[in-house]
Amino acid sequence: MASSSSSYQSPEAKKQEFRRYLEKSGAIESLTTAIVGLYEETDRPVESTDYIRQCLMNNGPSSSTLTSTSGGGAAATTSSNNNGLIAENEKLKKENAKLKKEIQELTKTVDTLRSNLKHSRDEARGARDEIRKMKTKGVSS
Repeated sequence: MASSSSSYQSPEAKKQEFRRYLEKSGAIESLTTAIVGLYEETDRPVESTDYIRQCLMNNGPSSSTLTSTSGGGAAATTSSNNNGLIAENEKLKKENAKLKKEIQELTKTVDTLRSNLKHSRDEARGARDEIRKMKTKGVSS
């Protein structure tokens, strides 16, 4: 926004200038694409902002565009950091899914073991009761 702070701009003029800035920079197009993608998603995520953020990171300006517009190498570093974080996030999602599956399998195993233990205890009680009956019959005869 290249307006002088000494000249007065009405709020409407400021809005229009900002809107032109967003259109020129491609922000409106990027946001629209992300929101339309979310609308068309059949399995909508719980966090819509995460979805939009992911779309903007994947479809955002390239590191060379960021470097040329910001005038430094920090943007390229930020972009490579984002790529690294995205890769790490994907790795952690896969690991999380694997661990959840393992938890389900272990839960089934624990349930089976509990059931077997209950059955074994019931059998032991039955056997103990039989032994007691035999002893009492033997004592009374």
